[in-house]
Amino acid sequence: MAFLKNVKKVVFDTSLFRLCYLGVYFLYMITRVCTSIDIRAGVALLTLWGVVVGVYNLIRSKSYNRIIYGFWLLLFLISFVITTLTHISADYYAVGFNIFLVFQTIVCFLLFFGMHAENNPYFRFEMYLFFRFYIYITTITSGIGLMLMLLSNSEVLYQGTFTGIYLNPNLQGFVSATAVVFCHMVTRPDFVYGSSQKHISFIWIASCVILNGTALILSDSNASILFLGTYFTFIVFMRLLAMSEELTPFKIIIRFLAIAAVAVLLIYILMFVRVVFRLGVAALTASDGELSRQDISKLTQNSVFSFVSDSGLNSRLSLWDTGIAIFTRFPVFGAGKGDLYRLIVETSGDRSYFTPDYFTNILIADMHSGYLSILVTAGVIGFVLFSIFLWRFVFRVSFPVWFVQRRIMKNSVYPCLLALMCSYLIFSTIERTILFTDSFFIIFFWLILGYISCFAKESGYNKRGVVRLGDKTFPKILF
Repeated sequence: MAFLKNVKKVVFDTSLFRLCYLGVYFLYMITRVCTSIDIRAGVALLTLWGVVVGVYNLIRSKSYNRIIYGFWLLLFLISFVITTLTHISADYYAVGFNIFLVFQTIVCFLLFFGMHAENNPYFRFEMYLFFRFYIYITTITSGIGLMLMLLSNSEVLYQGTFTGIYLNPNLQGFVSATAVVFCHMVTRPDFVYGSSQKHISFIWIASCVILNGTALILSDSNASILFLGTYFTFIVFMRLLAMSEELTPFKIIIRFLAIAAVAVLLIYILMFVRVVFRLGVAALTASDGELSRQDISKLTQNSVFSFVSDSGLNSRLSLWDTGIAIFTRFPVFGAGKGDLYRLIVETSGDRSYFTPDYFTNILIADMHSGYLSILVTAGVIGFVLFSIFLWRFVFRVSFPVWFVQRRIMKNSVYPCLLALMCSYLIFSTIERTILFTDSFFIIFFWLILGYISCFAKESGYNKRGVVRLGDKTFPKILF
């Protein structure tokens, strides 16, 4: 009996599940692992495990009464189930992927975002474990990629762009940017104190920043550079607000405009540094060690302030036009995700975005914009419901707590999480994020929302009161 109790404890441990899920999705991004092991089967099994754990926790601890804005998440999930049912076809790959996304959405809502509703006060320790693992593993993977590049291994480069040991440059860029962000977070005085653990070595933090910063510049990922730049912009902005004794709308606007101007300058400087790095790598990997005038022109597009190489802007614009056309065909409940590959090819007639493998195409079919993807996939109904949840969470839960306690700015990791969330929401305009894609980006986003909701609850978010619907009463926090 004792053995069975221990097994049950492990199986239904939500923290253990979150760390395992994050770890497997991180491995999913690494080229060698994906080519030698079928990670997809593991992801599917873990997702099923997560649904079981989430539903069990929901019923056993009655956490459904404590999930912030859970009513809107439930309606959104129901709308996506309707979308899935309206797009059942003979293509079992498409139907299966839609069902998988329903399960994954349940996992994100209940176990990642919903961690604040658990009877578990140790979220800081879990955050410490994840951040520490992330700093260690990204330092090692970026170091390996850079070492292979110096050894002239062409597999870590794609058209002069650094991919490291990841599947593509965008993944390398995102991983490197978030690693630098986490290095900043773990230096906050309350991070280690709150988790009751030892400090992460300065050598690891410095190595992480140097190696991942170099990998980020070499990856040529404009979106990731924007992501990191906006993170530090929001940090400085909140620091400026914290220095003011009395905040007025005028002061907030003036400080925001000032920091926005600095942010634009910072991003242009990063673009300049990126061009210099890119030229250096191209020269290093050239057969004769020299670059022709044509090579330099191609790499810089005759301007160090331009988005060099193929920034993906043209392909994104084409995808966005196609997405709008698909949306007009399925405006109410959307087109679903499983059929998106077929619809993109039918609408645009362009297959250059895809691979020869049909199943892989179903997985990667996306609008390259988190918001447009939800609109096209879930329709107006799903988009409106999700927008209600997201913006109510941002403006009613996250920032009011911080504004009341602005003096925590210098010591707490909480403002860093808010800045990370805001930069991610900007990043989502041009990348595959938020929901409905088989990616580490999605799990990462809901994890951050979960940590923020835990801090908001710990900081005194007002959850008292009830809402009456007919003869039923519900906790106000659900709405």
